Amino acid sequence: MTYQTLLVQLDAGARCPARIALAAQLAARFGSHVVGVAATGLPDILVTMNSAVPDGVEFIQVTENFLRERAEAVASVFEQQLAAAGVASYESRVVKGGTVETIGRLARCSDLVLVGQDEPDAPVDGTSHDLPEQVMLLSGCPVLTVPYAGRFETLGTRALIAWKDTREAARAIREALPLLRGAGHVELIEVAEGSGPSAETRSSLRDAERWLARHGIAAGTRLEPLAGDVGETLLTRAADASADLLVMGAYGHARVREWVLGGATRHLLGHMTLPTLMVH
Repeated sequence: MTYQTLLVQLDAGARCPARIALAAQLAARFGSHVVGVAATGLPDILVTMNSAVPDGVEFIQVTENFLRERAEAVASVFEQQLAAAGVASYESRVVKGGTVETIGRLARCSDLVLVGQDEPDAPVDGTSHDLPEQVMLLSGCPVLTVPYAGRFETLGTRALIAWKDTREAARAIREALPLLRGAGHVELIEVAEGSGPSAETRSSLRDAERWLARHGIAAGTRLEPLAGDVGETLLTRAADASADLLVMGAYGHARVREWVLGGATRHLLGHMTLPTLMVH
């Protein structure tokens, strides 16, 4: 297993080049084809309903032209950056539509998708605030979310895996195997909630360790007592271990058309300090 196709979210935000750089790094490591997707976004239909806009149809056309030109400019920057990085195989796609729907659909035919963390104080125009979780839900593809702050010159040299005896955690490990095989240091951590780790918890952690070992991945294990929030405990351990990748299952459930996140997942997506690979 490897990452033959990487999908990268492109936008006009200041952090987009950091995502592209990580995609270029992964493409060099795995020989991947990189697809940069610039969704145009949609015109604000509510504005055209305002009486101050005399010709709503003309306004929509002008807005659509602007959105497409902006997306094409972003796609051009992507191509220039990958060419300069020496990536052998790549393409850009400018797609009319919303970011969530576009990335979610194209991610279904990808091995890994790179998106940006939401930045509440400086939102990127046309980008959904819940893009990572919605892409996970719509596509089933593993999502590597890149924080909106910090520099990430390496990825997966020191990996922290958040283990839990669940389907989501197991899927996250499977999808992260190509990265984990190249890591110099891997640590499996389980945050012990309640009164402490049970015999069953210790057994499942050992099983995960042996599973990784059969893939040629030597992982240390750690049972971490819960100190407040699970997500914050994981981030603290990631900092202590100088990790440059966090791997974890994304927990939550669908309710009508909304995905209700688990507490740890929600905290990580809001406060992440390192690239995080999540799978639902």
